[in-house]
Amino acid sequence: MKKYVFVLFTLILLAANSCQQKIDIEKEKAAIIAVIEEETNAYFDRDFDRLAANYVQDETNIRIAAEKSGYVYGIGWEEIGSVIKGLIESEEPVESKEVKSNFKIKVYQESAWAVFDNEWYNNEGGFAGKGTHVVFLEKVKGEWKIASFFIVNTSTWEDEGGNDAEETEADEVESETEDTE
Repeated sequence: MKKYVFVLFTLILLAANSCQQKIDIEKEKAAIIAVIEEETNAYFDRDFDRLAANYVQDETNIRIAAEKSGYVYGIGWEEIGSVIKGLIESEEPVESKEVKSNFKIKVYQESAWAVFDNEWYNNEGGFAGKGTHVVFLEKVKGEWKIASFFIVNTSTWEDEGGNDAEETEADEVESETEDTE
C-alpha cells in the first residue's frame, strides 16, 4: 500500500511540475527591450503619460543615477515621477539620440533584470556620453514594467583613465531563466 501511495504522490508531483508555464525567452527579451526603448522614446518625445506607463507606480520603485560629480537617488513612484515630469516640462525637446547595446538579460517567471550599455549623441550626431544601465522589471497584468532603474554615467570618469570599463562582448544579447517558486 505504501508503495502505491508513493507512486501516486510522485506522479502527481511530476504532473504538477510539468504543467508550469514555460517561458519563451526570446519573446520576453524582445518585450523587455521594447519597454526600455519606449521609456527613452517617450522621454525624448516629452510625453510623460507614455513614459509613466512603462513604470511600476508604487512606493518600492527606485531610481539612482551616478556620475563622478555625485548621484541622484529617488524612492517611490510619486517622487520619481514628479522629478521626471518636472524635467520633461522644463526642458525643450531635443533631437538627441541614445543607442543601447550589449544587453545582458535574466528572465524569471514574473521579474527580470537587464544590464546594457547606453551611448548618447547630440543633435548634430556628435558623441555626448555613455553609461551602464541596470533595470529591474516586474510583470504587471502580463506586461513588463520598470521597477528600478540604475544609471552610471561612465564617461565622467574617462578623462583621467580611471574606471574605464572594458567591453567584452559588444552587441550581444544573453539570457537565462530560472524557475522560482
